[in-house]
Amino acid sequence: MTTLEAREAVDPFIPERDSRWYRAMRHFWHPVAYSKDVAEDQMVSGRLLGERILVVRHEGRVRAFMDVCRHKGAAPSLGWVENGCINCPYHGWAYDMDGTLVSIPSRPELNGVLQLGLVRYLCRESSGMVWVSLTDEPWGDPPGIPEWDDPIMRWQTPPSYDWATSSPRRLENFVDFSHFPFVHENVLGTRDKAQIEEHDVWREDGALRFDKVFVEPNVDRMKEMLGIDEDTMSVRNWYQLTVPGSISLVRTFPNGKRYALYMVTAPTGPATCRNFWHIGADFASTQDDMDFLLEFEYMVLDQDQPIVESQWPEHLPDRLNAETYVKVADDITLAYRKWLFELAEELEPG
Repeated sequence: MTTLEAREAVDPFIPERDSRWYRAMRHFWHPVAYSKDVAEDQMVSGRLLGERILVVRHEGRVRAFMDVCRHKGAAPSLGWVENGCINCPYHGWAYDMDGTLVSIPSRPELNGVLQLGLVRYLCRESSGMVWVSLTDEPWGDPPGIPEWDDPIMRWQTPPSYDWATSSPRRLENFVDFSHFPFVHENVLGTRDKAQIEEHDVWREDGALRFDKVFVEPNVDRMKEMLGIDEDTMSVRNWYQLTVPGSISLVRTFPNGKRYALYMVTAPTGPATCRNFWHIGADFASTQDDMDFLLEFEYMVLDQDQPIVESQWPEHLPDRLNAETYVKVADDITLAYRKWLFELAEELEPG
């Protein structure tokens, strides 16, 4: 047994205790469900930072609670909504839409006597998602999507997907250009053009911003959709990254047509994440067009997932010098980590 292994056997790494950035995640808004999946008087269960979250819609308004009954710890989300109350499936305990316990079927004389209730969280809807904060004074607001209300854009919301890695590692993968020629060879890059040119990264209006022009192949289907006949084309990619886990990408083609990809990664645990996303295009006239664009995104995700899930440790190290950075190629991920760690120190001092 090595010295490190012996030390970890005695004092194992516990992210909730030892990782400042992970503890700081409680101070931010995170998505737990798509708005479209939470129907009237229906419940949806999610997970956030190791806690089970119940989301319910009643009279058009969403509310969020810890998905744990105060009786025996069963999940109320497996129950039903009736007369404006959440009913636990185990023993029928009922809670109103403020989370207050209002009915104990086995002991009705205790109704209103036991002052118990579901743990309630701040909850709001934005950009087609239900966002939850585990603290009463979250940092900032849920990040918006600039093009979300653009009437020209055609949007599609695919199912969320889970990865066995920490949410910061998932986000960094999205903005890491230097892996394109290797993980996505002949899709997003080629190995004979692996060098990364200098690009500016700056903070503005609560976001990291950067843009980059890529010369890309123009396949036959894209030629038809865009009305561009050239075999290659220069595409400007404009990124807006909001700490801790959202990224907006708008791709502008030579004729001004736009494609948008929005992704936000929510930490379900120290080394797991759930990723919510939308794709949009102002040149996709049919559902077949959107399906073609989505098929491409799924191909990229399938290539990325096993590589990112292989990173060790799965959770992001708390120290900047724990991993090696290469100037220019890693400028974006370094800028992101610096900002994340600055906020973590502010929100979780000591």
